[in-house]
Formats: sequence, structure tokens, C-alpha cells
Amino acid sequence: MDVKGMINTLYVDDRGDDVKFLSAVAPIIFQDGTVNWGRVASLTSFGAAVCQYLKDKGRDNCVEVAGEEISAYLVTHHKDWLVKHNSWQRSNGFVEFFPVAEPESRSRNIIMTLVGLAGVGAAMTLLVM
Repeated sequence: MDVKGMINTLYVDDRGDDVKFLSAVAPIIFQDGTVNWGRVASLTSFGAAVCQYLKDKGRDNCVEVAGEEISAYLVTHHKDWLVKHNSWQRSNGFVEFFPVAEPESRSRNIIMTLVGLAGVGAAMTLLVM
């Protein structure tokens, strides 16, 4: 099933501005207990696709909330792993694990924006604790 099919399966259009379904989808990605940058990227990529879908439907106000929802999930359930793997830092973290080798496309900008929002949310939560 492609991303659009997954979005349709979630009945995103019937949910109004509620994006809490993202934190219900997230555990499926990590259901076997394995956490790695590929799975974190998969979650943020799916979130970016949902954000693009919502934006295309004129629901721009949901985009930031979707980023916050994904950030909250990652920090709540995988904070220790993120801290151990240097979070979003350039040195040995997400940025180094997924280097950019080609010019950024529109999709990559959306994904990196979502990842940035998630990183900001994670950093703020870590600072508060």
C-alpha cells in the first residue's frame, strides 16, 4: 500500500483538525521494539506526507500540530534512544546518518521541516525535564 492509500485508510478527511491518529500509527512502526534512524525517518516521512496532504486540502493549521504530535511520541517513547544517539545533532546523530548528497527537492524540504520541528520539540522537552 502506498502512502496515499494509508492516508485514505486512516480517514484523515473525516477527522477535522485532529491529528492525534499520528501517535496511534507511530507504535506500529516500532512494534517489534527496534528503534533506529530508518524507523524515525519513516515516521517523520509519513508525517510529512500527511502534512502535505492536509496542506493540499487547505488545512495548513494542522501541519505544526502534526509535527508536535510526532515529537511528543518520539520524546515520550524513545527519549533514551534519541539521547544515546545524539538526537538530531550533526555529530553522530540524524543529520550525519542521513547526509544530503543532492540538491534539496520540495519533498525533502517538507521532510526536513518536519524533522526540524520534531527536533525542536524533543530538545525543548529535554530542557524542561
